[in-house]
Amino acid sequence: MQEVQYDPEILYVQKVYFFIFLMTFTLLTSVACFWLMSLDFALLVLGVGVILSYIAMIKKKTFAPPAKNISARRMAHEISQDTSPVSVARFACQLYYYFHESTQAISLLEKFLPSHDPLLCSTLGDILLKDGNAKRALYILRENPNASVDPLMLATQGHVLKQMGKIPEAIKMYDRSLRLAKQNGFPYSGDHWFTQKLLTLSYMANIHHTLADCYVILEDFLNARHQYRAGNLLLFDLSLWRKCPQVVRIDTKKTNISR
Repeated sequence: MQEVQYDPEILYVQKVYFFIFLMTFTLLTSVACFWLMSLDFALLVLGVGVILSYIAMIKKKTFAPPAKNISARRMAHEISQDTSPVSVARFACQLYYYFHESTQAISLLEKFLPSHDPLLCSTLGDILLKDGNAKRALYILRENPNASVDPLMLATQGHVLKQMGKIPEAIKMYDRSLRLAKQNGFPYSGDHWFTQKLLTLSYMANIHHTLADCYVILEDFLNARHQYRAGNLLLFDLSLWRKCPQVVRIDTKKTNISR
């Protein structure tokens, strides 16, 4: 089975839920220890369990997807019951990332473009970008009436512009995306409110980190460090933290050797 390459935002949500899963067993074990032994021993078990659960979350890098036949049946059932733009976007993502059917995913999303849904349009732009069609992705994104007011669409435009080498324009998109995200949040993805909250934090962290990458390209390391730090503070998982690359400064006066 070909491995599914999850976006960092999705990976973060999976890692947090994995930590919660481990902590559930830790809490149950602690309660049992308190009931059968003592409070001190239960607290010791709880502390060790928290540490081990966090270490396991940090080291966890991949998650096995469900069997394809099960996913296919679930997808078919969901899309037959609900053809809203959100459901279509989720369906197309599974087609692209899990079944590797990029042509079908793009064709499906294009059929629903007249809805002008920000999530659907951003999904199409992201898939086109990953497929190497940055110009088409940028055109479709800018044609949407929400292009300048939706934080997810602005961030996706930033990704496209960054790949096209238009770094100053990408920085403007990321800055505006972050400002609007803090005010209005990201488009509803159809997930549970807790998952939606995790996705929002993860998306904002990724935008901060990508914005920092842009500043590194421009050699503005002060702003880069600030953006890396801002993104790190939004993530619970230290393994996803990033830092500014070391700047090697060469003193030309010292390197000039008199002969």
